[in-house]
Amino acid sequence: MTEFSGADLPPDLQAEFRLGIEQYNRREFFDCHESLESVWKQYLETDRELIQGIIQVAVAYYHLERDNFEGCRKLLTRGLGRLRKYRPSHLGLNIEKFVAKVEDDYRLLESEGCPEKERFNVPKLQFISHQSDC
Repeated sequence: MTEFSGADLPPDLQAEFRLGIEQYNRREFFDCHESLESVWKQYLETDRELIQGIIQVAVAYYHLERDNFEGCRKLLTRGLGRLRKYRPSHLGLNIEKFVAKVEDDYRLLESEGCPEKERFNVPKLQFISHQSDC
């Protein structure tokens, strides 16, 4: 089984894209923002909006860690608006599952305003694995 790792991106951007996703998954949201912003600035195709959406969700969770619930809500709104366009998958990522879980966190924020941070279920971004049918 091999993992797909943003192979639709130009080869010179794939490693940094993967690093940004790994940073997000480790909850290193500031570093994720920096890595993916670098990819976003260099990748000028129309689907770069997906990268921007991931950045916005990362920054939203960064705000959440700092009890900035309003900043979190605003950035989740913007990020989800961009990410939904790329369901079910794009750039080797499972966008459908990610969006569904981020939407759960958004609903929690909307219904309770300032819920306990432990109640959020910060989702991971998963690369789609391709395996042989043999």
